[in-house]
Amino acid sequence: MIFRSVLTAAALLVTANGLSACESTQDTSQRLSLNAKKLLNVEGLKVTKQNSQIKVASTATLHDQYGSAVVVNLVNRGKTQLNVPIAVALLGKKKKTIWDNSLAGLDISLISAAVVEPGRSFWVNNQIQSQELPSGSKAKVGISDTPLKAPLPKIVLSKEALNSDVSGAYLGGIITNNSKIPQKRLVISCISTSGSKIKAAGRAIIERLLPAPTKKPNLFRVYFIGNPKGGSLKCQAPPTTLTGE
Repeated sequence: MIFRSVLTAAALLVTANGLSACESTQDTSQRLSLNAKKLLNVEGLKVTKQNSQIKVASTATLHDQYGSAVVVNLVNRGKTQLNVPIAVALLGKKKKTIWDNSLAGLDISLISAAVVEPGRSFWVNNQIQSQELPSGSKAKVGISDTPLKAPLPKIVLSKEALNSDVSGAYLGGIITNNSKIPQKRLVISCISTSGSKIKAAGRAIIERLLPAPTKKPNLFRVYFIGNPKGGSLKCQAPPTTLTGE
Protein backbone atom coordinates (compact mmCIF):
# COMPACT_ATOMS: atom_id res chain seq x y z
CA MET A 1 0.00 0.00 0.00
CA ILE A 2 1.25 3.47 -0.91
CA PHE A 3 0.44 6.10 1.67
CA ARG A 4 -0.28 9.61 0.49
CA SER A 5 1.46 12.35 2.38
CA VAL A 6 -0.47 14.59 4.77
CA LEU A 7 -0.46 17.26 2.08
CA THR A 8 -2.32 15.14 -0.41
CA ALA A 9 -4.26 12.72 1.77
CA ALA A 10 -6.02 15.54 3.55
CA ALA A 11 -8.12 18.25 2.03
CA LEU A 12 -6.19 20.82 0.09
CA LEU A 13 -7.24 24.43 0.19
CA VAL A 14 -5.33 26.12 -2.59
CA THR A 15 -4.83 29.85 -3.02
CA ALA A 16 -2.81 31.94 -5.42
CA ASN A 17 -0.10 32.03 -2.75
CA GLY A 18 0.40 28.27 -2.94
CA LEU A 19 -0.82 25.13 -1.23
CA SER A 20 -2.07 25.10 2.33
CA ALA A 21 -2.62 21.60 3.69
CA CYS A 22 -5.59 21.08 5.96
CA GLU A 23 -5.21 18.68 8.85
CA SER A 24 -6.00 15.07 7.96
CA THR A 25 -8.66 13.14 9.79
CA GLN A 26 -5.98 10.73 11.00
CA ASP A 27 -4.00 13.60 12.52
CA THR A 28 -7.13 14.98 14.11
CA SER A 29 -7.99 11.62 15.63
CA GLN A 30 -4.59 11.50 17.29
CA ARG A 31 -4.68 15.07 18.59
CA LEU A 32 -6.76 14.66 21.76
CA SER A 33 -6.49 18.17 23.09
CA LEU A 34 -9.34 20.00 24.82
CA ASN A 35 -10.08 21.95 21.67
CA ALA A 36 -10.12 18.82 19.53
CA LYS A 37 -12.67 17.04 21.69
CA LYS A 38 -15.43 19.12 20.17
CA LEU A 39 -14.56 17.60 16.78
CA LEU A 40 -14.09 14.04 17.96
CA ASN A 41 -16.39 11.25 19.00
CA VAL A 42 -14.69 10.55 22.32
CA GLU A 43 -17.02 7.74 23.39
CA GLY A 44 -17.25 5.65 20.24
CA LEU A 45 -20.23 5.30 17.90
CA LYS A 46 -23.15 3.07 18.90
CA VAL A 47 -26.30 2.93 16.79
CA THR A 48 -28.92 1.11 18.86
CA LYS A 49 -32.02 2.54 17.16
CA GLN A 50 -32.20 3.04 13.43
CA ASN A 51 -33.53 6.06 11.60
CA SER A 52 -37.13 5.65 10.41
CA GLN A 53 -36.79 8.15 7.54
CA ILE A 54 -33.24 7.71 6.24
CA LYS A 55 -32.42 4.27 4.90
CA VAL A 56 -29.32 2.63 3.44
CA ALA A 57 -29.98 1.97 -0.24
CA SER A 58 -26.66 0.19 -0.81
CA THR A 59 -23.00 0.19 0.13
CA ALA A 60 -19.82 -0.18 -1.91
CA THR A 61 -16.22 -0.88 -0.99
CA LEU A 62 -13.18 0.30 -2.92
CA HIS A 63 -9.50 -0.54 -2.64
CA ASP A 64 -6.32 0.49 -4.43
CA GLN A 65 -2.67 1.14 -3.63
CA TYR A 66 -3.66 4.18 -1.57
CA GLY A 67 -6.06 2.40 0.77
CA SER A 68 -9.71 1.45 1.17
CA ALA A 69 -12.94 3.41 1.16
CA VAL A 70 -16.60 2.68 1.74
CA VAL A 71 -19.55 4.50 0.19
CA VAL A 72 -23.00 4.44 1.76
CA ASN A 73 -25.86 5.37 -0.56
CA LEU A 74 -28.73 6.94 1.37
CA VAL A 75 -32.41 7.59 0.73
CA ASN A 76 -34.20 10.14 2.90
CA ARG A 77 -37.99 9.87 2.66
CA GLY A 78 -38.55 12.56 5.26
CA LYS A 79 -37.30 16.04 6.04
CA THR A 80 -33.74 17.34 6.17
CA GLN A 81 -31.81 15.94 9.13
CA LEU A 82 -28.57 17.13 10.71
CA ASN A 83 -25.64 15.28 12.28
CA VAL A 84 -26.96 11.87 11.27
CA PRO A 85 -24.99 8.94 12.78
CA ILE A 86 -23.79 6.34 10.25
CA ALA A 87 -22.35 3.05 11.50
CA VAL A 88 -20.40 1.16 8.87
CA ALA A 89 -18.49 -2.11 8.94
CA LEU A 90 -16.26 -3.85 6.42
CA LEU A 91 -16.68 -7.59 6.01
CA GLY A 92 -13.96 -10.15 5.37
CA LYS A 93 -13.99 -13.90 5.04
CA LYS A 94 -17.25 -15.58 6.08
CA LYS A 95 -18.77 -12.10 6.34
CA LYS A 96 -17.02 -11.41 9.61
CA THR A 97 -16.39 -7.79 10.55
CA ILE A 98 -12.77 -6.80 9.96
CA TRP A 99 -13.21 -3.07 10.62
CA ASP A 100 -15.87 -0.64 11.77
CA ASN A 101 -16.12 3.01 12.73
CA SER A 102 -17.12 2.50 16.36
CA LEU A 103 -13.62 3.31 17.63
CA ALA A 104 -13.52 6.17 20.14
CA GLY A 105 -11.65 9.28 19.04
CA LEU A 106 -12.65 9.33 15.38
CA ASP A 107 -13.31 12.62 13.67
CA ILE A 108 -17.02 13.41 13.79
CA SER A 109 -17.20 13.41 9.97
CA LEU A 110 -16.18 9.73 9.96
CA ILE A 111 -19.17 8.66 12.04
CA SER A 112 -21.93 10.97 10.83
CA ALA A 113 -23.28 13.01 7.93
CA ALA A 114 -23.53 16.73 8.65
CA VAL A 115 -26.67 17.11 6.53
CA VAL A 116 -28.97 14.57 4.85
CA GLU A 117 -31.54 16.30 2.67
CA PRO A 118 -34.66 14.61 1.23
CA GLY A 119 -34.01 12.24 -1.65
CA ARG A 120 -30.84 10.38 -2.55
CA SER A 121 -27.36 11.21 -1.29
CA PHE A 122 -24.17 9.43 -0.29
CA TRP A 123 -21.57 9.36 2.47
CA VAL A 124 -17.89 8.47 2.10
CA ASN A 125 -15.34 7.18 4.61
CA ASN A 126 -11.83 6.89 3.18
CA GLN A 127 -9.93 6.66 6.48
CA ILE A 128 -10.09 2.89 6.92
CA GLN A 129 -7.41 1.02 8.83
CA SER A 130 -7.57 -2.69 7.98
CA GLN A 131 -4.85 -5.16 7.08
CA GLU A 132 -7.35 -7.47 5.37
CA LEU A 133 -8.97 -6.70 2.04
CA PRO A 134 -12.73 -6.22 2.44
CA SER A 135 -15.16 -8.45 0.56
CA GLY A 136 -18.18 -6.31 1.34
CA SER A 137 -19.69 -3.84 3.75
CA LYS A 138 -22.81 -3.06 5.72
CA ALA A 139 -24.18 0.11 7.29
CA LYS A 140 -27.02 1.44 9.39
CA VAL A 141 -28.26 4.95 10.03
CA GLY A 142 -28.93 6.25 13.51
CA ILE A 143 -31.30 8.90 14.81
CA SER A 144 -30.47 12.58 14.65
CA ASP A 145 -31.08 14.67 17.75
CA THR A 146 -30.22 18.02 16.11
CA PRO A 147 -33.24 19.98 14.81
CA LEU A 148 -33.02 22.18 11.72
CA LYS A 149 -33.94 25.68 12.89
CA ALA A 150 -32.86 27.84 9.95
CA PRO A 151 -32.26 27.61 6.19
CA LEU A 152 -29.08 25.78 5.26
CA PRO A 153 -26.07 27.87 4.18
CA LYS A 154 -25.46 27.41 0.47
CA ILE A 155 -22.11 25.95 -0.56
CA VAL A 156 -21.32 25.79 -4.27
CA LEU A 157 -18.72 23.74 -6.16
CA SER A 158 -17.76 24.95 -9.62
CA LYS A 159 -15.23 24.50 -12.42
CA GLU A 160 -14.58 20.89 -11.42
CA ALA A 161 -12.01 19.02 -13.49
CA LEU A 162 -10.23 15.69 -13.16
CA ASN A 163 -6.47 15.70 -12.98
CA SER A 164 -3.67 13.60 -11.52
CA ASP A 165 -0.24 13.86 -9.95
CA VAL A 166 2.19 11.52 -8.21
CA SER A 167 -0.41 10.93 -5.49
CA GLY A 168 -3.09 9.76 -7.90
CA ALA A 169 -6.25 11.02 -9.54
CA TYR A 170 -8.04 13.97 -8.03
CA LEU A 171 -10.92 16.32 -8.74
CA GLY A 172 -10.04 19.97 -8.53
CA GLY A 173 -12.34 22.95 -8.53
CA ILE A 174 -13.55 26.06 -6.74
CA ILE A 175 -15.63 26.02 -3.56
CA THR A 176 -17.70 29.07 -2.64
CA ASN A 177 -19.57 29.87 0.54
CA ASN A 178 -22.68 31.76 -0.59
CA SER A 179 -23.84 32.47 2.94
CA LYS A 180 -22.87 34.89 5.68
CA ILE A 181 -21.70 32.10 7.98
CA PRO A 182 -18.04 30.96 7.99
CA GLN A 183 -17.82 27.19 7.63
CA LYS A 184 -15.55 25.00 9.76
CA ARG A 185 -14.24 21.56 8.77
CA LEU A 186 -16.47 21.33 5.74
CA VAL A 187 -16.38 17.94 4.02
CA ILE A 188 -16.39 17.60 0.24
CA SER A 189 -17.34 14.08 -0.85
CA CYS A 190 -17.14 12.80 -4.43
CA ILE A 191 -17.94 9.57 -6.21
CA SER A 192 -17.46 8.38 -9.78
CA THR A 193 -20.13 6.02 -11.09
CA SER A 194 -20.69 3.89 -14.16
CA GLY A 195 -24.29 2.78 -14.26
CA SER A 196 -25.03 1.42 -10.80
CA LYS A 197 -21.37 0.71 -10.07
CA ILE A 198 -19.22 3.04 -7.99
CA LYS A 199 -15.79 3.26 -9.62
CA ALA A 200 -14.06 5.61 -7.18
CA ALA A 201 -14.68 7.75 -4.12
CA GLY A 202 -12.87 10.38 -2.11
CA ARG A 203 -13.33 13.22 0.32
CA ALA A 204 -11.55 16.32 1.47
CA ILE A 205 -11.87 18.59 4.48
CA ILE A 206 -11.77 22.37 4.30
CA GLU A 207 -10.76 23.60 7.73
CA ARG A 208 -12.29 27.07 7.27
CA LEU A 209 -14.28 28.56 4.41
CA LEU A 210 -15.11 32.25 4.62
CA PRO A 211 -18.24 33.77 3.08
CA ALA A 212 -18.02 35.11 -0.46
CA PRO A 213 -16.72 37.33 -1.83
CA THR A 214 -13.16 36.45 -0.90
CA LYS A 215 -10.02 38.13 -2.22
CA LYS A 216 -8.99 34.98 -4.05
CA PRO A 217 -10.94 31.89 -5.13
CA ASN A 218 -10.83 28.91 -2.78
CA LEU A 219 -9.63 25.90 -4.73
CA PHE A 220 -9.97 22.32 -3.55
CA ARG A 221 -8.69 18.86 -4.42
CA VAL A 222 -10.39 15.57 -3.67
CA TYR A 223 -8.15 12.53 -4.11
CA PHE A 224 -9.82 9.25 -5.01
CA ILE A 225 -9.65 5.64 -3.97
CA GLY A 226 -10.24 3.78 -7.24
CA ASN A 227 -10.14 5.13 -10.78
CA PRO A 228 -12.65 7.94 -11.46
CA LYS A 229 -11.83 8.30 -15.15
CA GLY A 230 -14.66 7.52 -17.54
CA GLY A 231 -17.32 7.70 -14.86
CA SER A 232 -20.04 10.16 -13.99
CA LEU A 233 -18.86 12.43 -11.18
CA LYS A 234 -21.07 13.47 -8.29
CA CYS A 235 -19.95 15.72 -5.45
CA GLN A 236 -21.59 17.17 -2.38
CA ALA A 237 -20.40 19.67 0.21
CA PRO A 238 -23.07 20.14 2.88
CA PRO A 239 -22.59 22.94 5.40
CA THR A 240 -21.22 22.08 8.82
CA THR A 241 -21.79 25.40 10.57
CA LEU A 242 -25.38 26.64 10.62
CA THR A 243 -25.11 29.68 12.88
CA GLY A 244 -22.62 32.49 13.30
CA GLU A 245 -21.74 31.43 16.83
